[in-house]
Amino acid sequence: MSLQKDKHVDVIIVEDDPIISRMYHIKLARAGYHILMATNGADGVKLVREHHPKLVLMDINMPEMTGIEAIRQLKSERYDFSRTAVVFLTNSNSLRDIEQAADLGAGYIMKSDQTPRQVLMLIQAKIGKVSV
Repeated sequence: MSLQKDKHVDVIIVEDDPIISRMYHIKLARAGYHILMATNGADGVKLVREHHPKLVLMDINMPEMTGIEAIRQLKSERYDFSRTAVVFLTNSNSLRDIEQAADLGAGYIMKSDQTPRQVLMLIQAKIGKVSV
């Protein structure tokens, strides 16, 4: 998705599965959010640095850099997360991943446990609805 310079970014979706990323992109765009997408953690880090979104919806298991590694890298660079929420949306039910996400101050959603509508409602609760 191309982004005009004057538009803010509400959500960055970092997901390597094109079907899942497209599904969430459509759902969030229809709700009025401005979205950017990345297919791996390294590209996700670049987008977050550049656009300072309200929320990052991040998969964990991805090529090049995992979602956990991506958020750790941003934290090590002292990225200001006070205005950027992080939610891991993943298939991983690993206790280690859940604990690491909690240590990073991030939310954690199992893809199989939530419908796209439920994920949208959780995002709206975290960052508010878009006023149109």
